[in-house]
Amino acid sequence: MKIRNLALLTLVATVLAMTTPIQNVLAVSATLYGEVTDDGGDPNLYVWFQYGKTTLYGYETPKQTKYGTGEFSATITGLEMCTTYHYRAVVKHVNYDDTKYGEDKSFTTECPVSVDLKANGYDGPITVSYKNRTITFSWTSQYADTCTAETINKPSNSSVNWSGTKSTSGNESVTLDKAGSYTFKLTCKNNTSNNTKYDTVQVTVEQPTLGVITKGAVVTY
Repeated sequence: MKIRNLALLTLVATVLAMTTPIQNVLAVSATLYGEVTDDGGDPNLYVWFQYGKTTLYGYETPKQTKYGTGEFSATITGLEMCTTYHYRAVVKHVNYDDTKYGEDKSFTTECPVSVDLKANGYDGPITVSYKNRTITFSWTSQYADTCTAETINKPSNSSVNWSGTKSTSGNESVTLDKAGSYTFKLTCKNNTSNNTKYDTVQVTVEQPTLGVITKGAVVTY
């Protein structure tokens, strides 16, 4: 008997309720496909798949009865995000102990990149006084390999340019040099899937304030 196999990935958004606040979780399922190309003259077959994170597999789909050659499939669920899985199709005659295996194949589940950029601990927009115009950016990301910063809006006479490659999490302080509105952007990318995600934060610096009082006069004679 001869068999071949391939996989079709599907991604489903679900919600996981916990005793802590509800979190959004991505649950991945994969539909595996195989084909019996030769039944050896006896069409009474069992077919299934082995799968796992290595070529040792470790998991099997339930056995299905199949009559003769042709394609078959099985859906597996509960897969981890951003993980490579190996699998192979398996076939045997119902009445014989003659298990045959297809070649090893693999697929990688999606890596849903996320990024969170804050200014002074807030998502923004925030407003700061001119005296307190040194801003601390902090950011975190998930499933990202690289992050890049960009200043996408600033006052026309400002020389501020928060930009360049950044770590996937960290913090950095920048002094804004002019009053007005600034918008900063951080884009993070997973190099395996090429998935990207960005976050922005807006900061407004108030104009400098002046203070003056009139004091009493000293009269001399």
